[in-house]
Amino acid sequence: MLDRPADRARDQGWVYGLPPGISSEQWPLDPVTGYPLMHGFTLLLPEDYRVHGEDIVAVSFFATAPDHNDGGAPDDPEIREAVQARASHPRLSRMTDILDYEYAALLLTKAEYDGPFATPPAPLALATADRPRWLDVGGASAFFETAAPFEDVRRPSACRTGREPRDRVDAAC
Repeated sequence: MLDRPADRARDQGWVYGLPPGISSEQWPLDPVTGYPLMHGFTLLLPEDYRVHGEDIVAVSFFATAPDHNDGGAPDDPEIREAVQARASHPRLSRMTDILDYEYAALLLTKAEYDGPFATPPAPLALATADRPRWLDVGGASAFFETAAPFEDVRRPSACRTGREPRDRVDAAC
């Protein structure tokens, strides 16, 4: 993650934050909850990866909010139909993983990549799940609040596993 604002003239993308160049109406919604999917990253594609036309230069990726990734809301057909009925970005691709969590990718033109940062849309009026935390604190903070604690793998294995130390290095914890 950057410790400064993204500089599109220098950087090849960014993690979390906001996607560029799309309208609020084009921001993909989660078809399970009706809330906006969380922006995960925007990546300026290397020249060799630009296979969808010379003006398609970047991709923005969106995912189910981390706090909706714990069994989440029940799938409501009415919310799913309302999300599917909305106008969407012309180069939207939706994906679902094996746990039925939702993802989306948008292929961006040069003008979109260079455009202003987008504002997340309001959730559908049908949305009943808890408001995702990223809408209040940002994607990075929301992710790290829900992520498993970091384990320092440099420590001897006895420290990590709780087993009896086998030698002086193991006993160092």
